[in-house]
Amino acid sequence: MSRYGPEYWDKYGSYRTPIAFHLSVLVLLRAYFIWIVAGLSRRPELDLMSIFFKSKNDFFIAIAIGAIAIVPIILFCLRRPRESHKSSERLAKIWRYMRWPLILCAVIDLTWLSIQAAHSYYHFSLFLAIQMVVVLWVLWYLAKSRYLTVFFNDWPEPTEKAAAEKRLNKD
Repeated sequence: MSRYGPEYWDKYGSYRTPIAFHLSVLVLLRAYFIWIVAGLSRRPELDLMSIFFKSKNDFFIAIAIGAIAIVPIILFCLRRPRESHKSSERLAKIWRYMRWPLILCAVIDLTWLSIQAAHSYYHFSLFLAIQMVVVLWVLWYLAKSRYLTVFFNDWPEPTEKAAAEKRLNKD
């Protein structure tokens, strides 16, 4: 596994989150973001949901597919130094495997987009084509990125207080 220098570290000494990771999460959770924006929109004549989803069934399937990526995102939000050494170790063990649910989500999403294209009798849809290309890029990025391998194997060390408590417990 290759190592990256200090320019790749954040203020906690952990590897920085790549921008492409944030974009990948945005793509995988796009149904949730569209839902939030549509909910916050105060204009009933502008039906944002019907622009992006043909039916309610398509929306609910997109929400279910995106739900696979929620657990890794929750753990990503918890990726800060902890006071407890035990909780930090537990979260680090779980975080190490969170790349796979994201890859699974991208594969299922790409499959769903392919099914949608097949149900439109392969009539070309620019909207579907763009989504498929973007999800394919996300899948390729999640599977092939060397930096993500290092990023998912890294977890912030506990704070100095927790490290001191662990030393006292050993003695």
